[in-house]
Amino acid sequence: MIIKFFSLDIGSHNPVVFPAAYSNLMNKLHLLAAAALICATTTATGQVPANTNSKLAGFHTVTARAWSTSLVGVNFVRPMLASGKIDAEAVRSLTDNNVDFLVALAGQSNLWVEITSGTNRGVASPVTAVAQRVLTTEEDLSALSAVGDTYVVRAAHTPATLFGTTNQAGLRPSPTESWTGNADLVYIPDGAGGYKYVYYSTSVAGWREVNSGTTSAASLPVYHVDGIWIQRNHFTNLDVKFSGSIRSAPTFFFAATGVNADVNTNYAAGSTLTNSGLHSYVLHGSETTGDILWFPNSTGGWDQYYYTDTVGSFTAGWKKVGSGNTDMGATVFPTAFSLERKGAAGTLKITPSTIYNGL
Repeated sequence: MIIKFFSLDIGSHNPVVFPAAYSNLMNKLHLLAAAALICATTTATGQVPANTNSKLAGFHTVTARAWSTSLVGVNFVRPMLASGKIDAEAVRSLTDNNVDFLVALAGQSNLWVEITSGTNRGVASPVTAVAQRVLTTEEDLSALSAVGDTYVVRAAHTPATLFGTTNQAGLRPSPTESWTGNADLVYIPDGAGGYKYVYYSTSVAGWREVNSGTTSAASLPVYHVDGIWIQRNHFTNLDVKFSGSIRSAPTFFFAATGVNADVNTNYAAGSTLTNSGLHSYVLHGSETTGDILWFPNSTGGWDQYYYTDTVGSFTAGWKKVGSGNTDMGATVFPTAFSLERKGAAGTLKITPSTIYNGL
């Protein structure tokens, strides 16, 4: 996976002075801050990765393997559309008397709001309705946030923003409006435990969902917690570039018992099993009784990890299935992973590496 970071000032196209935390991040990742990319770098959509308030932006590249279905994550988000402080809360709503949401969010869809301060910094929810001063949310955030907490509102990624309005990413298309069986497919979580299966049709020059007729699928939401699958129906690998703004807050996601949750890692670098903090949320046990994290590996297979307490000859920590008591805490996260949940249904939390502090 290729990762690049840069900072933009969209208004002037001038480089922005990098904060110290950014310099530290570059040193730790051994990456170059390529200022020449500021006006030249493009994504699958042909756009310079967007940025708000001179926050860091960047891109990373994932590979869809030939004749395989690959789990991948989009570790950058779309730019902030609105931000501020919460003035009032109620069940499934928040109020900011200093922002006109009807103006700031005009023409936008697939919105989600993230709490960016307070005890539960990083908790988020899709937005279901927008009024002048009030956002209505799908999830009740009122018990997880407080008056005075800060927030940001963004639009979710979509097939069009990720792969290009006219498939600039180069997925194998369908020559007809319906899926013919040989086009590449993108599996997007539908929020109900299933997937929407999306492909690009050259006959209509647009994105379609399998078995959904002529309805455009270009705007289906891919939220920041969603890992997605790319089914590559071709004899060559395909590299896809994803770009956007950096998230530096923790990530909360839900997992149901007996279901594999496909999770976007959210952080393009630095995340390991140990520093993710997931040991505080997964069910501890053995390789047969504990929660299992499935990491796609470089050969097209899977590596499986679980967390054990001290039992017999095993010391507490992250272990790999089939590798005995070897400590695997330094294992780096891929762009996305699948959690096989054996514990009770509930919300889990991933903490970013400390290299994201101050970003």
